[in-house]
Amino acid sequence: MNKLRELERGVGEIFTAQDLAVVWGYPDERRLFELIKYYVRRGEIVALARGIYSKRNYTEKELRGNASLLYQIANKLVPNSYVSLYTVLKAEGIIDQYYDRIFSIAPRRVVREVRGVKFEYRRVRERILWSDYGIREISGARVATRERAILDTWYCESSWELGRTDFLDMLKLKEWAKIYGGTIERRAHDVEH
Repeated sequence: MNKLRELERGVGEIFTAQDLAVVWGYPDERRLFELIKYYVRRGEIVALARGIYSKRNYTEKELRGNASLLYQIANKLVPNSYVSLYTVLKAEGIIDQYYDRIFSIAPRRVVREVRGVKFEYRRVRERILWSDYGIREISGARVATRERAILDTWYCESSWELGRTDFLDMLKLKEWAKIYGGTIERRAHDVEH
């Protein structure tokens, strides 16, 4: 079967070499990368960044106009990450400030760039990172709910203040705060509805 047809059936719009190894069944890394280079040279797949590929060549403007693609790229750039913090707070209407980057939570702190878009990753303790409370899937990407993004922001930016609370699920906020412990748990319990 044609490798590109297999690709269309097996992965989303954004994928990694590891995704291709699974779909194409290539355990030999050297042969896998030779095949990837072949398709990149032919223009049939596009290298967006080191180790991140797409079926299409996106411009910065196209990426910035498509949140689900940005979220997929954010998850693929740093494995075991999820989109959160100011990106989710802005998308949910909790804050009005504009940020020209995508913020995520990850196992390590790093900043990467793809087609002019910056992706910033903040580190949290492992027990927080590995908890699935308040993490949902949007177009194949892991993204925090508004309550989880608030907790992550309090954890990463202790001086950040939450304005209105009438849109929050206070039970979830207080329950999920337990994985953060200490100050964050107290802040969640002190929030007025």
